[in-house]
Amino acid sequence: MDSLAAKIPEIKFSSDANEIPWDKAVVWTMMPRVGPRVYEWIDAEHIRYVSWSNGIVNIMPEYNSILSSHCQCIVLPSAFIWIGKEVKVS
Repeated sequence: MDSLAAKIPEIKFSSDANEIPWDKAVVWTMMPRVGPRVYEWIDAEHIRYVSWSNGIVNIMPEYNSILSSHCQCIVLPSAFIWIGKEVKVS
Protein backbone atom coordinates (compact mmCIF):
# COMPACT_ATOMS: atom_id res chain seq x y z
CA MET A 1 0.00 0.00 0.00
CA ASP A 2 2.87 2.39 0.70
CA SER A 3 4.09 2.25 -2.91
CA LEU A 4 0.61 3.09 -4.25
CA ALA A 5 0.34 6.05 -1.86
CA ALA A 6 3.75 7.29 -3.03
CA LYS A 7 2.67 7.21 -6.68
CA ILE A 8 -0.90 8.46 -6.18
CA PRO A 9 -1.06 10.54 -2.96
CA GLU A 10 -4.83 11.14 -3.33
CA ILE A 11 -5.49 7.55 -2.23
CA LYS A 12 -5.03 7.53 1.52
CA PHE A 13 -5.14 4.61 3.95
CA SER A 14 -5.23 3.94 7.68
CA SER A 15 -6.21 1.30 10.21
CA ASP A 16 -7.59 4.04 12.48
CA ALA A 17 -11.22 4.90 11.64
CA ASN A 18 -10.84 8.21 13.53
CA GLU A 19 -8.43 9.54 10.86
CA ILE A 20 -10.98 9.28 8.05
CA PRO A 21 -12.98 12.32 6.83
CA TRP A 22 -16.22 10.31 6.64
CA ASP A 23 -18.43 13.21 5.43
CA LYS A 24 -16.24 14.22 2.51
CA ALA A 25 -14.69 11.05 1.13
CA VAL A 26 -15.36 7.73 -0.54
CA VAL A 27 -14.11 5.05 1.84
CA TRP A 28 -13.66 1.34 1.26
CA THR A 29 -12.09 -1.40 3.32
CA MET A 30 -10.06 -4.50 2.91
CA MET A 31 -9.41 -7.19 5.48
CA PRO A 32 -5.82 -8.40 5.35
CA ARG A 33 -5.16 -12.01 6.32
CA VAL A 34 -3.22 -10.80 9.34
CA GLY A 35 -3.75 -7.59 11.27
CA PRO A 36 -6.48 -4.97 11.57
CA ARG A 37 -8.91 -3.79 8.91
CA VAL A 38 -7.41 -1.22 6.54
CA TYR A 39 -9.54 1.72 5.39
CA GLU A 40 -8.71 3.37 2.08
CA TRP A 41 -10.24 6.62 0.85
CA ILE A 42 -10.23 9.43 -1.66
CA ASP A 43 -11.26 12.93 -0.53
CA ALA A 44 -14.19 14.60 -2.32
CA GLU A 45 -11.95 17.38 -3.68
CA HIS A 46 -10.32 14.78 -5.99
CA ILE A 47 -13.62 13.29 -7.17
CA ARG A 48 -15.65 14.67 -10.09
CA TYR A 49 -18.54 12.34 -9.21
CA VAL A 50 -19.43 8.85 -7.99
CA SER A 51 -22.02 6.52 -9.46
CA TRP A 52 -23.06 2.97 -8.67
CA SER A 53 -25.03 0.07 -10.06
CA ASN A 54 -25.53 -3.48 -8.78
CA GLY A 55 -23.07 -3.00 -5.92
CA ILE A 56 -20.24 -1.70 -8.10
CA VAL A 57 -19.08 1.87 -7.37
CA ASN A 58 -17.41 4.00 -10.05
CA ILE A 59 -15.30 6.99 -9.06
CA MET A 60 -14.61 9.57 -11.76
CA PRO A 61 -11.56 11.68 -10.83
CA GLU A 62 -11.47 15.46 -11.09
CA TYR A 63 -9.75 16.73 -14.22
CA ASN A 64 -6.99 18.47 -12.22
CA SER A 65 -6.33 15.47 -9.95
CA ILE A 66 -3.20 13.34 -10.23
CA LEU A 67 -5.63 10.42 -10.47
CA SER A 68 -6.90 11.68 -13.84
CA SER A 69 -3.40 11.51 -15.30
CA HIS A 70 -3.32 7.77 -14.49
CA CYS A 71 -6.89 6.59 -15.05
CA GLN A 72 -10.32 7.50 -16.39
CA CYS A 73 -12.30 5.73 -13.66
CA ILE A 74 -11.79 3.72 -10.47
CA VAL A 75 -14.13 0.73 -10.08
CA LEU A 76 -14.69 -0.63 -6.57
CA PRO A 77 -16.41 -4.01 -6.15
CA SER A 78 -15.89 -3.91 -2.39
CA ALA A 79 -18.19 -5.36 0.23
CA PHE A 80 -18.11 -2.08 2.20
CA ILE A 81 -18.08 1.31 0.50
CA TRP A 82 -19.03 4.55 2.26
CA ILE A 83 -19.92 7.60 0.20
CA GLY A 84 -19.80 10.74 2.33
CA LYS A 85 -22.61 13.28 2.24
CA GLU A 86 -20.37 15.96 0.67
CA VAL A 87 -19.30 13.78 -2.28
CA LYS A 88 -20.91 14.57 -5.65
CA VAL A 89 -22.98 11.67 -7.02
CA SER A 90 -24.52 10.97 -10.37
